[in-house]
Amino acid sequence: MKIEFVYPGYYDSNIYVINKKIIVDTGMTAGEVLPRLERIMPLKDIEQIILTHAHYDHSGCAGEIMARSHAKLSIHEADAPFLQDDNGSGALHFGNKIRCPKPDILYKGGEKIPIGLNAEGVEEYLEVIHTPGHTVGCICLYEKNSKSLMSGDTVFSEGGIGRSDFPISAPDKMTESIGKLKILDVENLYPGHGRLTIGGAKRSVELSYMMSSRMNP
Repeated sequence: MKIEFVYPGYYDSNIYVINKKIIVDTGMTAGEVLPRLERIMPLKDIEQIILTHAHYDHSGCAGEIMARSHAKLSIHEADAPFLQDDNGSGALHFGNKIRCPKPDILYKGGEKIPIGLNAEGVEEYLEVIHTPGHTVGCICLYEKNSKSLMSGDTVFSEGGIGRSDFPISAPDKMTESIGKLKILDVENLYPGHGRLTIGGAKRSVELSYMMSSRMNP
């Protein structure tokens, strides 16, 4: 699996391009996001957009990317309604209205998304892990061969965790959700904001679990 990292700006989510065909999260500032993506690949080559959750800073550019490609949009079913909700998505917080098409694919958790063959010719997958907390429909994506975790706003590097005080949060589920991540063999952490952790990321996830346990007993 080849992951390329796009950082549009301070308030936008991190964006990850997988094998030059799948995008995880889209940011919200099209004037910054689209040119950066085009440096990696033509927008028309994007096949799928996976949203880790419905918040505007992660989903705001989905519509513009889809208009320039034939990409299918996917998200967990619990967060899907908020892609057309200015309040639930947080778009109003940024002084905007969300303009996101309805998703093509709805996840429940447990799905395996094929991403292509690795160097040994073995098919690789992203496993969808439902991690409610930051929102009711947050997901993380795990690729077992590279031991890589794309964690959205569930956990961050150095033991950080996402806020769970939004209208669409599920604070009572946060610690349980991070517990699902703690049992994984994670070497590389690709969070929704902030710096990446390449190597030794399991300790970061364990620290996130400890922090959540204290904040959400």
